[in-house]
Amino acid sequence: MNFLIVAILSAILQIFTPWWVIAIVPFVILLWRPATSPGAFWTGFGGIAVPWLIYGYYQHFISDGALSDRVAKIFMLPSGLLLLLVTAMISGLVGGFSGLSGYWVRQIFRRNPIPLSARTS
Repeated sequence: MNFLIVAILSAILQIFTPWWVIAIVPFVILLWRPATSPGAFWTGFGGIAVPWLIYGYYQHFISDGALSDRVAKIFMLPSGLLLLLVTAMISGLVGGFSGLSGYWVRQIFRRNPIPLSARTS
């Protein structure tokens, strides 16, 4: 469920906001909703990488590969499809580490703090 929330919300928000919203959405969702540590990373990774890959392939398809092939040449990559995979991997890593950060912040606030009387100095 977290995967769908991250994927849909980030896809919608990227229409109106800057690209870096891909770091905010998984952080907030995985701060709000429970997950495991690996689940948080893979939810953020997939929830961001999959929409980027789908939208990138859509742009590649409608332009007949012209734009992605030209940008791939700038980065000295052999094809536009490899560029799509690289951008999906980078965006996925941003989303994955963002989701993991949200999970860790959730864990900080969910743990019971040590009472002052139990601390030794």
